[in-house]
Amino acid sequence: MTFPWIDILKEVGPFVAILIFFIWRDWKREQRLTEQVEALAAYQRDTLENLVEKTISALTQGSECIKWIGRVLEHLVRVCPRMVGRDCDKPDTL
Repeated sequence: MTFPWIDILKEVGPFVAILIFFIWRDWKREQRLTEQVEALAAYQRDTLENLVEKTISALTQGSECIKWIGRVLEHLVRVCPRMVGRDCDKPDTL
């Protein structure tokens, strides 16, 4: 006694096996790509965090230097106005 589904399985079995193989292969490929994308995103996030920290530090140091230079220039103008093109004996005239 033969069952009809055995005959059907014999006819479509290789096609089903090929279909299952391709589905499995593509699923594995998607897993690898997902892992790669996540690794790249983590690398980019870590790199950007590091760069932002360094940039903030550099900007802070730069603004402190500019403030210091401003204080030095104000002091120099008070101490020696001739350094900025003013005559000590004559008042400013425009």
